[in-house]
Amino acid sequence: SEYRNLSQMTTTGASKITKEKNSSNSELPSLRKDLELMSKYKKDIKSVGKALRLHPALIAAIISKQSRAGGTLDCKGYGKLDSVCFGLMQVCVVTLTSPWPCGRRTAFSREHIDQGSTCLIHLIKDMKNRKPDWSEEMQLKGALVGYMTGLERVPLDQPDHLDSETRTKDFSNDIIARAQFFEQKGYKL
Repeated sequence: SEYRNLSQMTTTGASKITKEKNSSNSELPSLRKDLELMSKYKKDIKSVGKALRLHPALIAAIISKQSRAGGTLDCKGYGKLDSVCFGLMQVCVVTLTSPWPCGRRTAFSREHIDQGSTCLIHLIKDMKNRKPDWSEEMQLKGALVGYMTGLERVPLDQPDHLDSETRTKDFSNDIIARAQFFEQKGYKL
């Protein structure tokens, strides 16, 4: 699915927790810096999006949220605060419940972007199977929460509180808000 209706999805954006921690959030000043850093990956993001039929703005949004377009990674490609997540998309390298391998590709490569995007696609498919009665938007939000927490922690019985299990209580909503921004900035098929 390409999520062509991304601009019409509802989102609360960054939570109060995210804003108070003054960490990256879906507010414009934060995103403008990410947009500048993201430009060096735009060709790869669009290429992967086209190949996998996944909206490039979603890919860019995850890269923005997870690594500030690479700005928060150490020299080896690991998150400065999380030594088990790797690369622009912060793919977990030690995942016990994951059906796909999360190997260690080059942190800033097209292959890594492909790998992180493929992980998200698997999560979307899994969410569609688990909750076929949910809207496409809710399935995507559930998959995004799964990307952050693992599918076993997605509160499937509380669709209005999907982000309750994410660290800053806003992951899926912040990703959607970021994706809407990046779509407006040319991250589309």
